[in-house]
Amino acid sequence: MPKTVHGAHGTTRENTMSHGTTGTPGISALAPFATWPLSASVMVPLLIAAMCFGRGVMQMRAKSTGSQHVRYWTFHGGLVAIFLALQTPLDVISEHVFAVHQLQHLLLRGIAPMLLMLAAPAGPFIAGVPQALRRMLLAPLLTDKTVRAVFGFLTRPLVATLIYIGTLYVWQMPVYQNRALFDESLHYLMHVTMLLSGLLFFSPVFDPRPAPWGVSFNKRLVMLGAAIFANIPLGAIITLKATVLYTAYDQRGRWWGIVPLSDEQVGGLIIWVLASMMGLLAVLLLMGRWHQSETKLDERRRRGFTISPGNATLANLAGEVATSVTRRRFGLGLACVPLMVFTGVIVMAVWLTRHTRTSLRLAAVDTPPISTTGHPLTIDTGGVSSITRTGRVLGQIK
Repeated sequence: MPKTVHGAHGTTRENTMSHGTTGTPGISALAPFATWPLSASVMVPLLIAAMCFGRGVMQMRAKSTGSQHVRYWTFHGGLVAIFLALQTPLDVISEHVFAVHQLQHLLLRGIAPMLLMLAAPAGPFIAGVPQALRRMLLAPLLTDKTVRAVFGFLTRPLVATLIYIGTLYVWQMPVYQNRALFDESLHYLMHVTMLLSGLLFFSPVFDPRPAPWGVSFNKRLVMLGAAIFANIPLGAIITLKATVLYTAYDQRGRWWGIVPLSDEQVGGLIIWVLASMMGLLAVLLLMGRWHQSETKLDERRRRGFTISPGNATLANLAGEVATSVTRRRFGLGLACVPLMVFTGVIVMAVWLTRHTRTSLRLAAVDTPPISTTGHPLTIDTGGVSSITRTGRVLGQIK
């Protein structure tokens, strides 16, 4: 599928399937920032979303005394993250540098969905849609039982977390990522599923509704903790491995003379460290939202809001209204999550380091010495057993 590329030499049509190690005319490692892969399939939805949300925020601002500035800029920050990932030279460079590709994935599945859902966009977006479209399109869609059931299932904490983590692991498999670099349809599917999985995951995490209407804050913390821990083994394995796995970047040509193994190690660090740091930032933001929800419930209780003992649904609010218990959980969660993540990183790093060292030792034993001419040397053992020779070699390595 061809796409429009705007570069310093004019506008060209290029097919991503035809990219090889020599590159495509108009796209060069010497001037990568001169190429902007602008696409109507991305720009039009972004502009529509920005216009609808902005219009909705203005209408809500006229009816409410509260400030909508943070909400406005948070949502548009998410749109900017999508733009940076797909419509800037970053998209072009990502097809030739593994580390940059992982940065693009972090924008799509992490930063952009987190900012979009943090803005609680449903209300302003619906309010910003023209009334005719709202009545003819949105109303039937949002009230459809099947649509509501499917969305409710996909945003369940366990389901959303499995989809979010599973999408990362599937597309990180070398066989799929290598193929996606030469198949534009598959590459497009990769980006769409990453963005959708992020939106499904962060939708319940930053839902402004407290329990029982929304997911309890304890479950939201567990979701974020699972996502953070999922980054650790994957990022550590890619960082500490000793072989090149993503060979498609070499076939297309790694730009700027980057060493393949070093490129993949930096990409692994992005998954391991940067993605985990983004998860910790989400934890802190969730803690702030938890505190705001707790404050509002305390305010309602002081004004005389009571919970009927016979109403099982409203009775669930008791856990949110119990200020002392909630605050203890707040502090405990805030203290334990970074500690658990740090411990997981250390344990995984130690295990992989020992495993790699053992593999190198065995490889050193099995590999015969090489002469200066490049040919294996024949060693006269003089009757020394193989066990003794292996012990001496290991002793020298130590």
